[in-house]
Amino acid sequence: MIIDVHYHLSPFPMEYKDLLGNLGEQARLAKAAGIKIDDETLARRAAERYPDETGEKIIKWMDEAGIDFTCVNTVDNVDREGMTEEIAMMVNKRIADIANKYPDRLMAFAGIDPRRENGLDMLKQCLEEFGMGGLKYHCDSGYDPNSPGSIKLLKYVEKKEGILLTHTGPLGPPAQCKYTEPILLSETSNKVPSLKIIGAHMGSAPRWREWAALAAFYPNLYGDMAMWQAYAFGKYELFCRELRDLIDYAGLEKVLFASDGPVYDIVIPTKKYIQLIQNLPKDAPKGIKFTEEEVEAILGNNAAKLLGI
Repeated sequence: MIIDVHYHLSPFPMEYKDLLGNLGEQARLAKAAGIKIDDETLARRAAERYPDETGEKIIKWMDEAGIDFTCVNTVDNVDREGMTEEIAMMVNKRIADIANKYPDRLMAFAGIDPRRENGLDMLKQCLEEFGMGGLKYHCDSGYDPNSPGSIKLLKYVEKKEGILLTHTGPLGPPAQCKYTEPILLSETSNKVPSLKIIGAHMGSAPRWREWAALAAFYPNLYGDMAMWQAYAFGKYELFCRELRDLIDYAGLEKVLFASDGPVYDIVIPTKKYIQLIQNLPKDAPKGIKFTEEEVEAILGNNAAKLLGI
C-alpha cells in the first residue's frame, strides 16, 4: 500500500496569468534538482492540474502513480486578500465533499487559521459536519502554533482523535520562518500530549536533525518526505545519506511518504519519486543500506497505522 499524507487539493479555478506569477516554489525545486524548465511550461502543467473541482484529477493521478490513499488539505491565511471566513469554509466544504465522494481513497484536513475569531466553531463544523479528519497549519503565515488560539483548536482536534499536519522548515519571503521551527512542536506536544502531529517536510534539510531529535522522544510526532524531491533527484547520494541518518535517529516508524502534490509533481512526477524510493535497496550508494521492509514502511505501512486504514 502506498499512502501520500500531504496533497494540496485546489477545487476552485485559477487564471492562467495568476499561475504564471505563483510558481516560485516549483522553479526553486527545478533549479535544486538540476532540471531545466521554463515558466510557460510550468504554468501549462499547472493549468492541467488546477482546478480539480470534482476530485477526478487527483484520482486519475493517484492511479497513474500507484498511490492507494491520499490526505488532501487546504491552507487558510487571514492575511491573504479575499480570504474571508466564508471563502475559507467554502473551500473546506468543497474539499470535504470530494473526500467523502471517495472515502476509500481520500481523507481531508481542514485549513483554518487559528487567528480567526470563530476558528473553533469553524473547526467543529469541518470535523463534525463535513467529516474531515484533521487540521492543516502553515504557521509561516504569521502565527505561533502554541498561541492560546491555536492550542484551543488543537485540543479539540486531540479530543476528536484527529491529526495535525503542520509545515516545518524554512521557506522564502514573505514566510515568517520563526514559527516553523521544529523545536516549537515540543511545546505543542507538551500542551496537547495525545495529539497526533505530522511535521510536514521533517523540518527540511538540514533542519531535519531538530525534528528527528524531537521525534525520538515524542511518540505522537511524525514527519513527511514532501519537499525532499530536490535532494532525491538533484543530490542523490546526499539524499540517501540524510534519509539513512534520519531513520536511525528518529525511528523508521516516524517517517511518512508525501508528495506535496500537485505543487512538486508539476516539476518531478510523483511516480518517479516513488520509484526512486522503491529502488533504494538496490541503488543506494556503497555503504548506505535500505531494506525492502523499510521502504514498505515509509511508502505506506507507517501511515496506514497512523491513519487507522
